[in-house]
Amino acid sequence: MIWTASQDTLPPVAPARRIGAAPESLAETVELTVAHIDSRAHTVAEFERSLDGLVRQAHRERYPLARALSAALGHRYAEEEIEAHRLGGVDVVVASLLGRVPGYSLKPAYVRRPRGHEECAQGGLELVIAARVREVGYALMSREPLPFLLATPTWDTGMLEAAELVERLVEYRRRGVRPGPADFGQALLRVRRDDTAAAAAAEAAVRLGTAEGVRLAAWLGPDGEPGAALRRVVEPDPRAHRAWERAGTTVPQVAFVSGGRPALEREFPEAFHWLGRPHEGFTQCYHWHEGHPVRAAVLPEDRNVQAAWLLPHITLAATAGDHGAAWMLPHLARLGGPAGPALHAAVAAGLGGRYAESRRPAVEALLVLAARGELDAALLGRELAAMVALGTVKPNRLADAARSAAAAGAHATVWAVLAEVPANLLPSGRGAGEVLAVAAECAERCGAVGPVPDGVAAVAARRGSSRLVAEARRLSTALTGG
Repeated sequence: MIWTASQDTLPPVAPARRIGAAPESLAETVELTVAHIDSRAHTVAEFERSLDGLVRQAHRERYPLARALSAALGHRYAEEEIEAHRLGGVDVVVASLLGRVPGYSLKPAYVRRPRGHEECAQGGLELVIAARVREVGYALMSREPLPFLLATPTWDTGMLEAAELVERLVEYRRRGVRPGPADFGQALLRVRRDDTAAAAAAEAAVRLGTAEGVRLAAWLGPDGEPGAALRRVVEPDPRAHRAWERAGTTVPQVAFVSGGRPALEREFPEAFHWLGRPHEGFTQCYHWHEGHPVRAAVLPEDRNVQAAWLLPHITLAATAGDHGAAWMLPHLARLGGPAGPALHAAVAAGLGGRYAESRRPAVEALLVLAARGELDAALLGRELAAMVALGTVKPNRLADAARSAAAAGAHATVWAVLAEVPANLLPSGRGAGEVLAVAAECAERCGAVGPVPDGVAAVAARRGSSRLVAEARRLSTALTGG
């Protein structure tokens, strides 16, 4: 169907910010590291600048850095030896510089998931972070510490410009430095693949004449493309309806199996292999808000993949009275890579959250995608229609979420989304009047003109004055000018 409508006036979206250079002086490095470790809201910029700053400073003057860190943070590591798995993030690097971490616990063989979290998507992202920071810690304990890191992002989403990575590899080659496998692997996962500069960067990478240059060029081509996510409908398992497992559901729900990436299992460290295998997502996960941007920055150019993994957890907010993980949606919407079907399905499930506070992040994600010109309104509408038919999304909740988005100025966008819903909404009738009311108001406000959606005309022709009939007539009149 085709409609003409005025354009929306959408809330502005804050652009990605370039991450500043690592601190130059020892005092600045220690100050940033202390501030990052003491902060509960870990940002990508603070984490990465602190990590890179420690590496650079240790390369220049390791022992003065260790003394300064001991004075500022030594109280955090009271034990003589703390195995690396008991620490996280930058703490691993600081404790390694202070000699509090046994070297064996920093080796790749000891980077493993905790038992019971083998399928948790957030745990898989944390595994990559752990592999990288432990690799850094081990390098700092050796006689050949790295001069700087390859994977430090260009932007605060975690994305790394391909040309910048080439420049770093050139400097590594000039210095005769061998890249850390985990740091280089993380750099590849972060590199921007979908811009016009990628082809030029791939050619420059090949000219380096190094194995890393060849891998970068391949990653900027087919090796870096994620496989297509497979959509399916999951039937409820009564045996899994236990609140403590965060897996409870009594209705069928949409799920996506992420596509495989053979190169991740073939050429990356073992801690990365999980990311390359097909995976459907998992609800038995207790990762909360803290640190989520840092985890998401492991795959900043693959928001559709991350959405596929998070979808079951987001759906909990609609099916099990859980607040789920809808709060992650606005951040995912701001990441890079294709805004594909799994991301749209995640937004759809979020719009059906039981609680208003669970729906707000999905509304924000919808507005972000629309403002960036990345929202496929018809796709989102079809996914909502399917979820309404399954019972995953309740019409009254959808109406409330749609009304909130419209109130932000997205009348044309909301109309384009809701235009796909009536065919699956009208047969049941329950809550349909509320949704049609929002659709009619949006069509009126944006001046939409075009064919009446399937089923609406038939309802409008009925006798009576029920809300469903009245709103169907109102929508028909708005679209036809009659």
